[in-house]
Amino acid sequence: MARPLLVAWALALSACFTGGFLSGQPCTADSDCGPSLRCEAGVCGGPSAQTSPTSTTTATPTTTTTTSDATAAPPTSTTTTATTDTTLTPVTSTSTGEDETTGGGCGIGRCKDLDILFVADNSPSMLIKTLILLDFISTFGNEMIPELRQACSIHLGVVTSGPYASNPPECQKLGALVSADDDGNPCMFSEGLPYATMPDLDMPLTLECLFNIGAEGDPDERPVDALFGALDPTLNMGCNQGFYRPDAFLTMILLADEDDDNNDAQGHDGSEEIFESFWAGSLINIKPTGIDDLYMIGLLGDPKTGEPACAWDPSQNEDGFGTETTPKLRAFIQSLPPDRYAIDTLCNVVPGGSAYVPLMQEIRAELRAACGA
Repeated sequence: MARPLLVAWALALSACFTGGFLSGQPCTADSDCGPSLRCEAGVCGGPSAQTSPTSTTTATPTTTTTTSDATAAPPTSTTTTATTDTTLTPVTSTSTGEDETTGGGCGIGRCKDLDILFVADNSPSMLIKTLILLDFISTFGNEMIPELRQACSIHLGVVTSGPYASNPPECQKLGALVSADDDGNPCMFSEGLPYATMPDLDMPLTLECLFNIGAEGDPDERPVDALFGALDPTLNMGCNQGFYRPDAFLTMILLADEDDDNNDAQGHDGSEEIFESFWAGSLINIKPTGIDDLYMIGLLGDPKTGEPACAWDPSQNEDGFGTETTPKLRAFIQSLPPDRYAIDTLCNVVPGGSAYVPLMQEIRAELRAACGA
């Protein structure tokens, strides 16, 4: 991906991932305060008349250690008792793969911990859709990040539709989380894991790295195998380092411009680990609570209702050109109840607009309802 486009990613993300909300937060380094503030005297932006390095009041929803009902009040300003220690970090969760719930005062309704998995097609045909995906990711940040900050902990990871060549050699496996950008530069996640956690939501350059996956992936896309592979216990104990938590609420976001076909027009086989007839059942069986802790989003090649399909030419280059209708992936997503999925299109979207705002508003409302918030 060209460097100017990387800058565009950072600028777009910084619109929602930076700002005054870090002012007054305790810190140990400038990196704790995002790109717009400095760490001065142990406080982002420096101590004010109300906040000093020895102050006992902070205004962050992620450091609360109360045991009250999570639904009793919104996680706005919270008072915690502290000492003169100025080395406290803005969040208290540690991503060890164990129970990370930090107390009854955090959470989106009953949902304390959230796992968010992006399954992104990075095959050559996706190159011309990079700006469309930028719109989607930017809108996700603007509409969803404020909601996600209410959770007790966040695991946000990306897998590609084939083995990701920029990962370390031992993690160039289908379902292994992206841990480096398209040029092989490691993503510097705050907790040293191959996925973003709560502190990284305020780091646009870190999130830029996570989504900078290029378009040089395998033209035989296997997004369903990648999804299930990312949640496999073997990878979860290895390359993915505790990303998936059975007791967390799992949101899966599938981004693809081509269906997951067996012997498609280009001669590709698609996903093979799980037979298509078992996709839906396997999805429900992922969670001990079934659909109660599942939500799925699809950004697919299908056109919006009443609009023409994007032209699809499977014979142009090794991966085709345009976007293909995706009946198999659509049916997979729609195997969930209607209030547990949302689908939109990669077709006919003008980059730089607000095409995905209604989608994100739908997702936000349905997630809150699913969590009883």
